[in-house]
Formats: sequence, structure tokens, C-alpha cells
Amino acid sequence: MLTARLAGAKAASADVLLFLVSHTEANANWLPPLLEPIALDHRTVVCPYIDVIAYDTFEYRAQDEGARGAFDWELVYKRLPLLPKDVDNMPEPFESLVMAGGLFAMSRSFFWELGGYDPGLDIWGGEQYELSFKIWQRGGRMVDAPCSRVGHIYRVCPIPQPGAWRLCGMELPSRGRSLDGRKALRERLRCRSFRWFMTQVAFDLTVKYPPVEPNAFAEGRIKPVSNPQLCETKRLKQATIDGCLDWDPNTRALYIMPCGDATTQQWSIDHVDYEMMGKWDNVAKPVTGPVEDY
Repeated sequence: MLTARLAGAKAASADVLLFLVSHTEANANWLPPLLEPIALDHRTVVCPYIDVIAYDTFEYRAQDEGARGAFDWELVYKRLPLLPKDVDNMPEPFESLVMAGGLFAMSRSFFWELGGYDPGLDIWGGEQYELSFKIWQRGGRMVDAPCSRVGHIYRVCPIPQPGAWRLCGMELPSRGRSLDGRKALRERLRCRSFRWFMTQVAFDLTVKYPPVEPNAFAEGRIKPVSNPQLCETKRLKQATIDGCLDWDPNTRALYIMPCGDATTQQWSIDHVDYEMMGKWDNVAKPVTGPVEDY
């Protein structure tokens, strides 16, 4: 697929390259919102909202009302919540860290300035990250356009992305004959570092997807407190909202309710990590801008 995309880009003569895949369906008036940001700034790359087409019925439905593209440290595509400024500015395009895959519009001159796709990523997987990183590190920006919607038929099961290993070799200190050409290109383009990308663009990614999984706040068996002599009782609170784990003694159903003094919200836990509990208030602390000066 990547080879076909490069061949098409080389044959194209228009000012803007538009990449889609065969298993998509463009919705009404989808194209102008992709082109306008590029007309205003040729270093802006624009992605549509990607809706869902059911693989078994071909039913078209909206995925949601927006989120920012991201990734975890196995390079699996993830999403981050919109920033407050993005919500306030809807439905204008908002910045996104990485693209979901192969649906985007981009200035042809900027695409080739960045060296296009890495031809070494000849197996599916990783090319969307490689291109996204270069866009930001070379002084461009990437946005999602809420007014452009394209439906996509998703795989039932995800498949591995072998190209991700090559991407790691380009972003992290390493050497290899197959990577030398791409590293030289980045040096020639004076691309900013991956650290710059993480602190200035992906500043809130590590809050939700930390490189090293933190210790659990508590672990082991939990059970509702039925004996007042139990000495180790805790409320199990959801970090992002004022809700606590509760239960119905009659049905034994579990649910989240506003935190209060109800005995059904008291639980005994085998082991509590008090050091981690001391960090509770900082775990879900929202980050809405760069985390440090670069």
C-alpha cells in the first residue's frame, strides 16, 4: 500500500495531495474543510473526522465528536481528549499529535520537502507516525477538521505493525545502514528532536500513557465491609470524577455513585501502596500546555 501511495504522489501534478483508502466513503461536503487550512498555510496537514462503517452491515455512524490522535509505547494508535481551547473553538480545526492512518490532505511541495513516506516502511504499520513526527519536527502542524467526515470500514481484529521497529530506530539513538539515509534527511531538514515533540506537542500524552506503568494504588482482594472491626477500609474512587465504587447488597450489583458516607462504599483491600496514594491528586491532573521550556 505504501508503494502505491508513493507512486501516486510522484504522478500527481496538483498543489495538494489527498490520500484515502479503498474501504472509505466520503460524506457530503467533505473536501473544502480539508483544503482551506492548507490554502492559508501550506505547512498545515489536515485530517478528516473518521466515522465508522460497520463491516457486517455497512451501517454508517459517527465515531464521536472529536479527540486528538496519540499513541502508547507499543505504538498502538490511541486518542487524547480535546483541550479546553479546542472545545471552545468548535467546529474549527484543532491540532492533533498524529494521524490515525492514511486519510489526510497535504501540500505536495511540503510532502516532498519532508522526503515523502519512508520507502523502507514497505509493510503496513508505522508510516503514519513517521510522517506525523516529521510534519511537527520540521515546523509544520497537523489538524483534524470537524466539518470533513469520511466513513471507514475497520478491521475486526488489529494486526501487528512491523514498521514500528524501524520508526523507533529513527527517533531513538541508533545506527544502521538502512536508516542512515533517513537520519541524514532529518539532519538536512534540521528537524527538531523527539524530546521537543514530546514536551511541546505531545505534552499530555505521558499523563494517560506513561512510558513506565506506575505501581497500583492497591491490589489484591476487595470485599464490602460487613464487620465494623475491620481496620483497613478505603473508598475506591474514580480519579477523574467525584464517584466511588458502590454496591447493592440485594443484587450484588456494582456501580459508580457520588462519593458519600454510605457503608456500601466502604471496602477492605489486601494491600494499599501508601506511597502511590500520596500521589493520588497528581495522577489525573490535567495538562493543557507544554510541560517545560525547550
